[in-house]
Amino acid sequence: MITKLLQLTHKVGWLMLIFGLLLQYGIKDRLPGLSLLFYGMPKPMLLALAVTLMVWPKVSWKSRFFMAVISLVLSWTWAESSWRSQAPVIAKRDTTNEARIMFWNLDRPLGLHQGMIDLVKEFQPHFAGFVEPGKIDMEAKCKSYEEALPGYQAAWMPRGILWLSKVPSRYRARGKLENIGAFARFEVNGLGPPFPVVVADVFQHPFHLRQNQLQEVRDHAQGNSDAILMGDFNTPLESVYLDAYRADFTNALEAAGQGFKETWPMGLPLLSLDQIWLGRDWEVVEARKVTQPSASDHAALLVTLRRR
Repeated sequence: MITKLLQLTHKVGWLMLIFGLLLQYGIKDRLPGLSLLFYGMPKPMLLALAVTLMVWPKVSWKSRFFMAVISLVLSWTWAESSWRSQAPVIAKRDTTNEARIMFWNLDRPLGLHQGMIDLVKEFQPHFAGFVEPGKIDMEAKCKSYEEALPGYQAAWMPRGILWLSKVPSRYRARGKLENIGAFARFEVNGLGPPFPVVVADVFQHPFHLRQNQLQEVRDHAQGNSDAILMGDFNTPLESVYLDAYRADFTNALEAAGQGFKETWPMGLPLLSLDQIWLGRDWEVVEARKVTQPSASDHAALLVTLRRR
């Protein structure tokens, strides 16, 4: 009885693995009914499943061999697309012409987010965007953040977007993404010609494609080649709906990050949900993520850039 149960479970695992491979390497998130499964079965999860099936008791050596091959292929393809061992070196670096920017999903703190305050003090971004900053008296929170971070001005946008800047900037527009997500657009001055920055929080509806929300975020760049898009896109970089971004924008972690590009959850490299996209006028100098599991289940993104 136990042997039959183990064999049945092993077969179910095989079917799940095959289905997951078809999703990751073919179907992806094109279909509404399958997009949730695509997000829930990233390559690291499939690798863990393949290794489990490889060491599963009461299976043949041939099955173990096939699982070993699949595990190796998954390991290689995941590492090849996700891992960077060394960031590119920028020749003739002039730090006076560089801009530092930051994004972080703050995971709804009840009070001030001390982790964010500490990281802003350390990194000193020229401006920063945050989502899920909490809902308790945000106007008072903004004043408290300004007191804790002298030189910065804080602004809160309804639907959960927080903005910090120590260079002149002004709010231009805010609203919903397809009536479920949220965005805010700012104009940044003091770093060369004025340019737009869009901060987005794409809503993770389990049975609704992210396509329209992602398109709306791009539309808010208004065709500016120096636009910057940052946010919790709730969509991994493997999504087919981010292919259009790569025609006009560069993903900061893909261009100059080190280590795994995945930002969620809790330091585990499963999904690359948090992203900063830079228009063609920008060159990425440095890009890194900072994980503080006690402060948020998302990694913070710290990017240094300069105009080309």
